[in-house]
Amino acid sequence: MRTAYKVVAHIIAAAVVIQAALIAWSMFGLIPGLENGTVPGEPPMTAMLHGMIGMYVVPVLVLVLVVIALLAHAGLKWALWLLLAVAVQIAFAFLAFDAAWVGALHGINAFTIIALAEVGARAVAHAPEHVAHAKSVMRPAM
Repeated sequence: MRTAYKVVAHIIAAAVVIQAALIAWSMFGLIPGLENGTVPGEPPMTAMLHGMIGMYVVPVLVLVLVVIALLAHAGLKWALWLLLAVAVQIAFAFLAFDAAWVGALHGINAFTIIALAEVGARAVAHAPEHVAHAKSVMRPAM
């Protein structure tokens, strides 16, 4: 289960990096058209992919990570912090459409998500083995 935790945490971090690449691609694709006075009729596919990964893929992966943390008895603190950071990220995304400056917080919080995912993966990798229900039993000398 610890390996599953580490893999899912790394996938979450990678998904956020992919989102950053997609939104940068989207914006750099829009800028030349805007400079020429053309306004697109609909959002670019790259921007829509950014939103879909952020609204569907990452939240599901974080919930999976919380379940894995519960089953692995490791990394729950990091998974819950990550869940909070993703919830804040989604809130920032919606608020940024009404106040563009919140978009800066959205971008900054992306780094928080990456950091929490990677620190959680490292913490689980280096956590001591612990079996919650194991009891020490004294055995008679032979």
